[in-house]
Amino acid sequence: MYDGFVHFEIAPTLLLLKDDTEIYPVSVDEDTVTSFERLRVVADMEPKDVNPEEVDLLLIPGGDPRPYSNREDVNNLIREIQNRNVPIAAICGGPGFLAQANVIKGKQITHGYTEEDGKVVFKDSIIVNEGVVVDGNIITAQAQSFVEFAVEIKRQLGLFKDEDEAVETLSWFKSA
Repeated sequence: MYDGFVHFEIAPTLLLLKDDTEIYPVSVDEDTVTSFERLRVVADMEPKDVNPEEVDLLLIPGGDPRPYSNREDVNNLIREIQNRNVPIAAICGGPGFLAQANVIKGKQITHGYTEEDGKVVFKDSIIVNEGVVVDGNIITAQAQSFVEFAVEIKRQLGLFKDEDEAVETLSWFKSA
């Protein structure tokens, strides 16, 4: 998490994972950050406190990663997790952190940047205009696909009993 992170984009993921996993909020700013929606969230740890060997998923919310481009602690953590081939999921502006850490070169990704900015930020990646894209252990999504993103993360973690449960979960979120 970081000041200005977009909470609604990860809320369905947190909901789907809360009973199957332990979730530890990590902040790249202070111990308390304020989301885009003005929700104040207290982090459990900083990047330096994370043991990459104990991470089963790195979830990066949307927002603006540019202020953190020179944060080697963040970039190193992302690279260490990538080197373990652990799922890394980033939505909207979140894939910018992956570009800054140089872990998506040659990978198919999607994002929430403008088309012009996306061509610059993701110049070494293959941009796909889809809601959710999975390439190896990297899961990326556009902001409006936050529910599909959550379901795909749980699918990639193998936490659905079968594909029918995944489809039912998506249908539940999408029902009027």
